[in-house]
Order: sequence, then structure tokens, then C-alpha cells
Amino acid sequence: MQRISLSIVPHGEDHALEFDALDIAAALMIADINAAEGPAELRDGTRHIATLRRHGSSGAAFWEVS
Repeated sequence: MQRISLSIVPHGEDHALEFDALDIAAALMIADINAAEGPAELRDGTRHIATLRRHGSSGAAFWEVS
């Protein structure tokens, strides 16, 4: 079974919050709820999947995926 790790570094913090998700869709929902600012990293085991960065206000936010 695929497990996706989500690592979020909150703005102004020096440590990451770590989450596990069952799939990429769930990881994106967790990021949307918990990452107001700062980057988020998606990993499948040791493999880097993507870096997420949130832009815009809460009413018109969007994610940059790289």
C-alpha cells in the first residue's frame, strides 16, 4: 500500500510538522488545511514527489507544485 509523507515547515518555525497520508489526494487535503504559509514536501518513502507552495489569500489561494 502506498504511503505518502507530508512535511510542512510553518512560517517562522525551525522544525517540520510530519503527516502520513494514504494517497496524494489525501496529502493535498492535509496540506490545504494545515499549511497556511511556507513550503510543504511530498515524499513516497525516500523518493521526493513534489514541493508545494501556497500563494494568495484564503479566499483565492492556489498551490504552486514543483
